[in-house]
Amino acid sequence: MKNLNTLFSSLMGSMLLCVSLYGFADAPSIKMSDQGISYMTGGISADEVEVMRQHIQQFNLRVIFSEGKSGRSVTDVNVSMYDKRNTLIFDVMGAQPQLLVNLPTGTYKVVADYNGVKQSHSFSITTDKPKKIILNWKNTTEEDQIDEADMDASD
Repeated sequence: MKNLNTLFSSLMGSMLLCVSLYGFADAPSIKMSDQGISYMTGGISADEVEVMRQHIQQFNLRVIFSEGKSGRSVTDVNVSMYDKRNTLIFDVMGAQPQLLVNLPTGTYKVVADYNGVKQSHSFSITTDKPKKIILNWKNTTEEDQIDEADMDASD
């Protein structure tokens, strides 16, 4: 019985260590894209939201990803940004609910893919004011589809 308790304790300790290391490895930090653009993505937990909030002034673009009428946060969004000549200038796979990006002044288009459904939005970055874009995948959740069915039935 003592060996079983020792084995269980060792396994639990290893699991807790892995969970702790995983949490630290995924903490939001400023990164550089393959195209040389600085960015930061995160916002899953309250701690991540706070880290993002501390860095928000360092970026001129904030993109928020959500779904449904209630605006639930979504993760694992693939994001590409193009300049006015349709040249890819930023690309990141698996973005979290918030994406902070530093872009030069100019006109751009963001294309975001969540679960195979794409959205795009054109925007401009100026020197005087940061830009905030919210991309919401409406009617992608079962809850929203049920609400629509109820509304159709009442017509």
